[in-house]
This record gives sequence, structure tokens and C-alpha cells, in this order.
Amino acid sequence: MIRKRVAKATRFLSFFRFIYLKKGKESERKGRSDLIYAILLFIAFSFVSYRLIGSFESKSKVLISSFFSLLFSSAVYYMFHLKRVPEQKHFIQFDHYTFLYFITLVIVSMGFALILEMMTDGSPGPREQVGNPVKQLKLMVKKNIRYAQLLRYVAKNGLFKSPLQMNRESRNRQMGEALKNTLEEAGGVFIKFGQFLSTRTDLFAPEFIEELTHLQEDVQRLPGEQVRLIVEEQLGCSIEEAFASFNEQPLAAASIAQVHRATLKSGEAVVVKVLRPELKEQMAVDVAILSSFATMLENRMSWASNVGITSIADGFIQNLYEETDLSIEQSNIQQMRNGMTEHVYIPKVYPAYSTSEMVVVEFLDGVSLGKVSTLSKNERVEVAKLIFDDMLAQIFERGVFHNDPHPGNIFILHDGRPAFLDFGAIGKLSEFQQRGFIWLLFGILRRNPETMAIGVERLVVNSEEIDFKKLELALGEFLIVHSFEGDILEEMGTDLFDIMGNFGLQFHPSVAAAFRSMITLQGSLQEIDPDFNLERAMQRFLKTQLTVSKAKEVIEETVEDELLNTLPRLKTFPRRIDTLLRQAEQGDFTINMGIFSHKENRDYVNQTVSLLFLSIVGISFGLLSLGALFLAQNETTEGYSFLDVFGYSGLGLSVIMLIRVAIQSIHRTK
Repeated sequence: MIRKRVAKATRFLSFFRFIYLKKGKESERKGRSDLIYAILLFIAFSFVSYRLIGSFESKSKVLISSFFSLLFSSAVYYMFHLKRVPEQKHFIQFDHYTFLYFITLVIVSMGFALILEMMTDGSPGPREQVGNPVKQLKLMVKKNIRYAQLLRYVAKNGLFKSPLQMNRESRNRQMGEALKNTLEEAGGVFIKFGQFLSTRTDLFAPEFIEELTHLQEDVQRLPGEQVRLIVEEQLGCSIEEAFASFNEQPLAAASIAQVHRATLKSGEAVVVKVLRPELKEQMAVDVAILSSFATMLENRMSWASNVGITSIADGFIQNLYEETDLSIEQSNIQQMRNGMTEHVYIPKVYPAYSTSEMVVVEFLDGVSLGKVSTLSKNERVEVAKLIFDDMLAQIFERGVFHNDPHPGNIFILHDGRPAFLDFGAIGKLSEFQQRGFIWLLFGILRRNPETMAIGVERLVVNSEEIDFKKLELALGEFLIVHSFEGDILEEMGTDLFDIMGNFGLQFHPSVAAAFRSMITLQGSLQEIDPDFNLERAMQRFLKTQLTVSKAKEVIEETVEDELLNTLPRLKTFPRRIDTLLRQAEQGDFTINMGIFSHKENRDYVNQTVSLLFLSIVGISFGLLSLGALFLAQNETTEGYSFLDVFGYSGLGLSVIMLIRVAIQSIHRTK
């Protein structure tokens, strides 16, 4: 068997070198030695290419480019040289042809690396995708096919057309419809991205949001046999060993996972959430394309640039990877249970049966919020109050809240208690952000724009860009327009988001998620209590929970925090003054300012200057080499003159340097 494989490898090598091997032991031995030579050559020039390209490049790309360079260069070497000379004992002969062969190997390898760099992007990929050059190449081909497909949908739906004759509302609606149609045709991750955008009421116009809410995805259910294989692979045993019963018919199926009902050996009823098997491979392609698509939108469309669509896409991608790691959902459930009260129930998770691709959770016997019909009107009002108060407690007290409280994710148990389901994504607020919320709400309650501005500062990403005087004026006008006595809190929220947009401010993703959760919850609670009003419920919360004493407590804590942060600086302040004076006396006093005051900026400038210098040297070498070759034409010496050697060598070096510059330049833009 081993001899057959060696013989096959030898014949395979003979195809690469284009040398006919005669039958017999001598020929077989010669083939084996050639195979060893080829492997050593591949390793050696892969290392050389890796060093010439730069260590920033992934090894897998270098190996792929080196492999194809070996095929191409060997074919050219054979066709133009070896085919015309008698067969030698060793297929490498050290002459000027061999020298050109080696130069060609390196240049072609770097050329392939440049092509790979242009065809790939810098978007994040799955964590398990590491190393394998063949898989990397297959993934790259899939990405480019998928990207071409997406561009067809973009052109078909006229996504980049923006008629200026339309009014603002019509233009927003048309852009929303074009984006919706494009994402819907692309399917998969793109539909989920559109659904995610439809929740960002803080960033997009209502007409734009309305179009995206119509996105639909068609999900095929996994067959029972396939589900059984997945579950048994995750458990490491048969289903019968782990469960007393397992229903292969799914309770629900979505694009990420599928849910089945089961019973443990202990008799406990559970649901088993199973990750779709093809999901991560498809995500590896779609996520990379989505990142490039977002960049393209931001470069071409003003609305995408204004909202920072690339950062939104990056956040969505991060959330998506968290949703596809079911071990994170286990942790989320446990965090929610840690803050559980007696009024609202959170199901328990079973870690012994759960993995990163499967999670087993307690089955809740009840009905979803939208299907409640047995409760009286008073009971419905009370349940809505319990759910709303618990959600506010999650946001303002625990700092961990349900990210998507739609009616399907809220159950009413048979004992009348509400319960939350589906914890694939939860929101988290720091104490700093919680206090910012309280400052903002207390400012609204007390009609104080200065207090509101302090809250806004803690809730936005780019707080250093705030012009407080102008912001306080805008918030003052906002309070004049809204009396807060009527049912206008949702309208106030929309206007507040408009103010943030006008000042170029963006809420932290977790803060925006908290706003979205409250708005989503309002729609959910109106399913059981049509008279439920978010504004009145919020006013009740402000009056009962956000009292003056509570606000004073927050203010005192804030002052304490600021003092604790400031005292260490005050302690070192005299010593720093003394150091500055001593440096001034000694003539060593310097000030870093402008773009060179930060290490990242200095590194960027240094790299840019290095690339510019390398480009100049490469072009100079190329011009000198062309001049040398031109002069060599006038010489009458036989063979290759010094000018020939210098000219061809210089051209090779020039090409190598310029390709390196091109690869590094493309790499830095990602």
C-alpha cells in the first residue's frame, strides 16, 4: 500500500515537473528524490515569500500562493527550458535559467498573494476557522461568488439610486424598500441584519423602519433523523440513554436553531434547542460579505454614513456570533435567574446536557402573551404591571435585561405568573449607564435641561463631541414642546433621538437596546391590556421609584465616585508641577501635540513613510534596470553581460518591492 502511494505521488510530481519517468526501479528512485527536492523547494521559497511579503500576512495565504506559484512556474520552466534539453539525473540545473526560475517562483508567489489579498477582506470570521489552506481557498471562492450575487441584487433593486426630486419621507421609504428587497433576496444573515436594523428607531426614519419590518425569512425544518444525530453527537450517547422521551417534531424552527420537546430520566419536562448544522459555514461567508457590503453602503450612501452603518454591522456580527454559541445563552439564563423575583419567572438551564451547540432548558407550561384568554381584565392589568415593573427593575437595578420582549418570548404560566423565554441575546448596562438613565429621567421629571445633558453624556458613545451649551438649549426647547402631562412619551423618545442625530451623537448599543426593549414591551403588553400605556406606566415609575431621595442618592454616589477618581490626581499634582519646572530649567521641556501626540498616529505615519520610501526605491530600481537593459543592447559580447544580469535582477527586485507595497497598502485599508 505504501509503495503504491509513493508511486502515485511520484507520478503526480512528474506531472508538475513535466518530466516523463521511465518504468523501472531506477526511475522510481529518481521520482522519489525529485519529490523530496520539490518539497524542500516548496518549503524554502514559501519561507522566502513569507518574509518578503511581510509577517502581517496570514501563513495560509502564503502557502496557497506558493503552491500555485510552484505549479505555474514549473510549467513555464519546463515548456521553455527543460523540454529542450536532455533529461538529467536531477531536474534542477544551476544556470541562468534556474536563476530566472527562482526569481519567477518568488514574483509569481507574491503576485498570487496580492490577488488573494484583493479578493479577501478584513471582516471577522468564525473562531474555529484556522489555518487549513484548502478550506481557506474554498471559503474565498464562495465569498466572491456570494458577493457577485449580492451586487446583482443591489443593481436589480436600485439600492444606490436616490432621486433628489422626492420629498424626504418618500425618499426614505424608497431607500428602505430597496434595501429590504436586496436583503430579502440575499437571504440568510442579511435578513437577520435587516430585522436588526428595523429595531434601531434611534437611528432611522419611521418610513425606513416600516419597510424593513416587512422582511420575511423562509426557514426549512431539519428532519428528525438529522436532529437525532446532532443531539447524540453533542451528548456523546444515544438519545434513549439521556432522555425518557424526545419529540423529533420541532416546537419551533428559526434560521439559527430549532427547538424540540423532551423529558429527562428524572421526569422533568425540558426543551432542547439545537443549532443548525450548516449555519457556521454559511455564516463564515455571509458575515464577511456583510462587512464589505456595509462598507460599500457607507461609502456610497449619505444615510449609511450618517448612522455609521459599518459600526452597526460590526455590532450585529458580534451579537450573531454570541447567539450561535449556545454556551453564552446558558450563561445569560443563569444571570437572569440570579436577579429573578417571585413575581416573574425565569426557566432553569441544565448545564450537564448543554454544549456550545445545544442547550437544554426547563419546559414552561403556559401560553404566550398573545394567546391569553382565560384571565379577567383586572388580572391582565395586574400581569402587565408586573412585567413592566420587572423590566424596569432589570434595566435600572440589576443592569441585565431581556433584549427582545415580544409576545412570543413572554409566557403566562398556569399559576398566573409571567415568565420570560429565549435568552440568546440579553442587554447589559453598567452602573455608570444606569445612573445616566436616572439623570436623564430625573431631568425630564424636574424639567431641567442641564440634568438631562449630564445623563446624555453618560449614555452616548462619543461624549467628547458634546457642545453642552447648544445641547442644553436644544433640550430646553424639547421640554417646552413636551409638557409630559399627556400620553406623548413615545413621541418624546423619537424627538430625543432626533436631537442626538442632529448633534452627531450615538447612544451606546446597550442603551439603545434598553430603549428598544421598552418600546417592544409596550406593544407586547397591549396584547393582554389594550389600555396599557407606556407613558402613564413610566410616569408611575418615575413618581414611585425615582423619588427626590433616590435622585439625591444617585447624586451623592456620583460625587463620591468623582472624588475617588480625582483625589489620586490631586495627590500627585504638586510632584508633577515640580517635574515640569525642573524640565523647563534643564531645557528638557517638550510638548506632544497634533497627530504625533498618539503612538497609533506616529506608527501610521511611520508606516506610510516606509511604504512611500519602498515605492520610490522600487520604481528607481525598475528605471535603472530598464536603462541597463537598453544599454546592454548596444554591447557585442557573447552571452550575458554585466548589464544584462544587473538589468534583469533589478527588474525582479523592483517587481518584488512594488508587490510588497501593494499588498501592505491593501492590507492596511481593511
